[in-house]
Amino acid sequence: MPKQTLLIALLCAFVTGAGAQAPVVTRAEAVLFLFQVSQKPLSSTGGGKPLFSDVPAGSLEEKALQAAVENGMIGSNPVTRAVDPNAPVSRGEFLRMLAILFSLPVNAVHHYTDIPRLASYAPYVGIAERCSLFPVEKPTELKPENPLLLSEASGAVYTLFRCFASLQKQAAATSLAPAAAQASASRIPQTLPLKISSILSPPLLPSPNATEQKKLQIIGFVNQQRMAVGLLPLIRNPQLEQAAQAHAKDMYKRGYFSHFNPEGQNYIDRIRKTQYLTLPPEFCPCHALFDLSELLNQRSEVSPHYLVTKRSTVCDCNPRFALGENIARGQQTAAIAVDQWMASASHRQTIMQPLFRETGVGVFGDVWVQEFGSLSLE
Repeated sequence: MPKQTLLIALLCAFVTGAGAQAPVVTRAEAVLFLFQVSQKPLSSTGGGKPLFSDVPAGSLEEKALQAAVENGMIGSNPVTRAVDPNAPVSRGEFLRMLAILFSLPVNAVHHYTDIPRLASYAPYVGIAERCSLFPVEKPTELKPENPLLLSEASGAVYTLFRCFASLQKQAAATSLAPAAAQASASRIPQTLPLKISSILSPPLLPSPNATEQKKLQIIGFVNQQRMAVGLLPLIRNPQLEQAAQAHAKDMYKRGYFSHFNPEGQNYIDRIRKTQYLTLPPEFCPCHALFDLSELLNQRSEVSPHYLVTKRSTVCDCNPRFALGENIARGQQTAAIAVDQWMASASHRQTIMQPLFRETGVGVFGDVWVQEFGSLSLE
């Protein structure tokens, strides 16, 4: 698996390896991550001719980097047409990307003394101080040339959305994701965009262990397959992971292998139990829970392992969801599990469903479960 694709998958999961040096974010990873969070459209490349000398033509990476260049977030070498996708991003560079992508104020007053006057990120450092985007040892030192760490990237975006109410409204208007797990509800303001909450909440930073590494590998391999055909990588969701882990453990302990448990409940029931499909009242004026059974009767697409609903008329919000599940048993590694899923037409169809935006993985013994989901208001 290419290093860059794996690290993009890790950005979507927001975890670090046990005992490993703190990961540094590259330019391509930062750009892909920011466009994923903002849900702003990528550029449409055409003709098959490489736009950059150091980026594969037609790749998702190329589209994101092209959009970043067009928006002035990064620059390219006019002679070599190189954008250095694997170059580490500094705090200052990442701050510039954030400010341009989200149209943040410029030239705000600040008290940092280590900012070069002509640096490309100089107009935006006031935002870093105002919102406390990066951890600092001294209030007058931002250390803008320090390489950006994975934890700093996630923390900066999380803090930025808490700092600007306009970004919260923008995210609410473009998409809806389920609220963070109940365990994190007391730490995450309800006004925070739910998509950002589910990406960056502290419960998504588990202690690294063998099981956790297997979960990360599943997400990484699946996202590699999706990105290879231009689909966005899946974001890790704690509620979907709760459902997946419970089913993996139940199948292993009770000795069965099925999308249905002995009581007849399937992945839809398991995911509903985690409150993944509950509409937060602040995002829908209906306030009352919509009639899920009516939505289930309005399926627009069904495969053996997933369903997609039509736009619902149960309320003015027009809620729509997509859910899916892949299961495997007996595979010794995540790579084998994903390879066998991809070799099966129905399992591959689930992995490649473009409407899925989030995922959760469960591993117990030799049982593997991956849940897929999305919830939107249309």
